[in-house]
Amino acid sequence: MAQAQKRTILITGCSEGGAGHALALEFAARGFRVFATARSTKSLTTLESKGIETLALDVTDESSIASLKAEISTRTSGKLDILFNNAGTMIDSPAIEASPAEVQAMFHTNVFGLFNVIQSFTPLLLAAVHSSSNPSPPTIINTASVVARVPMPLTAHYNASKAAVASYSDTLRLELAPLGIKVVTLFMGVVSTNIVKSENISFPESSLYKPLEQGLRNRSVNHLRDGMTTRVFAKQVVDSVLKSPGMGKAEYLWKGGQAGLVWALDKLGWRKVFDGNVLGGVGLTAGVGRAIFERGRVSVVGGK
Repeated sequence: MAQAQKRTILITGCSEGGAGHALALEFAARGFRVFATARSTKSLTTLESKGIETLALDVTDESSIASLKAEISTRTSGKLDILFNNAGTMIDSPAIEASPAEVQAMFHTNVFGLFNVIQSFTPLLLAAVHSSSNPSPPTIINTASVVARVPMPLTAHYNASKAAVASYSDTLRLELAPLGIKVVTLFMGVVSTNIVKSENISFPESSLYKPLEQGLRNRSVNHLRDGMTTRVFAKQVVDSVLKSPGMGKAEYLWKGGQAGLVWALDKLGWRKVFDGNVLGGVGLTAGVGRAIFERGRVSVVGGK
């Protein structure tokens, strides 16, 4: 297939070891012309060696987004078939102890950056609506997470950012449908990526939740060990995207480890159906809960 005839896709957040990296490889294997991006192109050398076009993008920098848009527009004659918003970052911290600066930085990447990328690239998607070489509707795919539905302890702000993406994406679906642009919300389950490394998890000695530090590390190790591989995840996602490309079809994808179970329990279970599992996942037993309570009491009354 000649390159000019290939459908085009821009994927954000394609650093090696992440889901975006595997998605870039999978879409390329299916005949797409892939534009893979990351803050540093040094993390994209493997993709470049596979013939994938790699470019720098910092989704928190409006000038970086504008520069990428201009470059993609030049390379594709002003059109884009799929925009896959995958870039994201994560912080592990108790909700009441998180650094405001770190939380804001994460939201700039996970939420505001996604907003800005979509706003910038929608004209290129719109230009592809009536392209004779594009029988499928131009599509935006937004990566949310199962934690938009599951109250995972010690990642409250990350959970909130992904819930924001899910809500925004669902509304965007309605707003862009009249323009002929499809919007898909991807609820990502447990996948073995390098977004969090257990060795980087550390609470200060003054933290009320210090007794949960090791439990959080264990959860991180277990997710990496037991999660779906990025290759399998990417294959499942691309299979679903290509199998049902039409408007109104496959607009919600639940892929990754435990994603199907979360979907079912979220639909059919009681409101607190996830509580026992997620508390056990970080070792928040009754004994640990009492230890946290005592640390809170001491912090207020000095142990008196």
